[in-house]
Amino acid sequence: MTARTFLLGSLLAFIAGMTASQQFSASAVSTESIERAVQQINAHYIVEPRQEKLERGAINGMVGTLDDYSELLSPEAYERLLANAEGSFAGVGIEIGLRQDYFTVLRIIPESPAAMSGIDVGDRITSVDGISTKGLLLSEVIETLRGPEGSRVNLILRRTEPSDPTSSTPFGVDIELSLIRAKLTGAYLQTRLIDNNVAYVHATQCYDTLAKDIQRAINNMSDATLRGLILDLRSNPGGTLLCAVGTVDLFLASGAIVAIQDSRTSKSNENLRTYNASSNTPFPDLPLAVLVNGSTASAAEIIAGALQDRARATILGSKTFAKGTVQTLLPPLPNGSVLKITTARYLTPLGRSFDQEGLVPDKLVETDEDVTILAAAVSALIPSKAD
Repeated sequence: MTARTFLLGSLLAFIAGMTASQQFSASAVSTESIERAVQQINAHYIVEPRQEKLERGAINGMVGTLDDYSELLSPEAYERLLANAEGSFAGVGIEIGLRQDYFTVLRIIPESPAAMSGIDVGDRITSVDGISTKGLLLSEVIETLRGPEGSRVNLILRRTEPSDPTSSTPFGVDIELSLIRAKLTGAYLQTRLIDNNVAYVHATQCYDTLAKDIQRAINNMSDATLRGLILDLRSNPGGTLLCAVGTVDLFLASGAIVAIQDSRTSKSNENLRTYNASSNTPFPDLPLAVLVNGSTASAAEIIAGALQDRARATILGSKTFAKGTVQTLLPPLPNGSVLKITTARYLTPLGRSFDQEGLVPDKLVETDEDVTILAAAVSALIPSKAD
């Protein structure tokens, strides 16, 4: 049976060839103490415990001793993860981030429920379905905004600054909205043409069809010959391996993209599983700059590392997040939950592991301010005569 293997950034990568059946060593953990503990809890706890809760807690406890990226996924979380890998999900259509300690709307997806509701960029989300967002993690707020297609979510937002001078909504007061979640596609990609006929593509997550979406966007962006492409991977938490390999393959005609090293085997190159570029590359000569920062992780780091090692792109920005391990989704357990376990490491074409180390850009740009970093990228693509 083949398992689907994922990277964690928010989200994670498919890897073919991982077998679900694994031989356990003779030193496998004895279950005698675990069984005795369950018996004692059942016999002596003040109220009768819920068996499914004990089971889930026991598995979570074991997984929690492994690393930061291994975890037990509920059936619902597993389904959401698979939907994210496909590049679509059900939600209200906003991109949020933490700004001045508030969860703030940073972008509104066109033709989404949010776009039709009157939500503005800069609005602060203070409550979701009656639960205050104060003290929550960004991932927790995102999870509450997403849900089944057609379901309703109630928001309270605070608007502090005018984004539309003609708006009749007073500022500094709470705005209550009730939205119906809808399936969103293309939510992770923003494209436009900037100065000097340079294409700008911002991928906020890696999903299976990202490469196809980038190719379509580039082909549709300009009738004139493009002078270069800026691929913005800043704050991209990662996604699927298929996404990473496919995106690099847009720009390389041959050679290695990434290798996978099983940490339980010898570190000899004979034990590496390598993914190579194909010959049908649509943009082998298009000048390329890649933007990264401290939140560029996982599959996004694979893209940057491959293009850097192969000298195919100029990497600009700040040091990346340093998440270079593989997580495998194992076959579902009898209770429907799914184990996601760290099983291997990723290596760049030159054999570099970026796990816990990150990638250092070719050109350091310590600010994430768009004007500055885009100007640096354009300069890298189109050197001045003085250069």
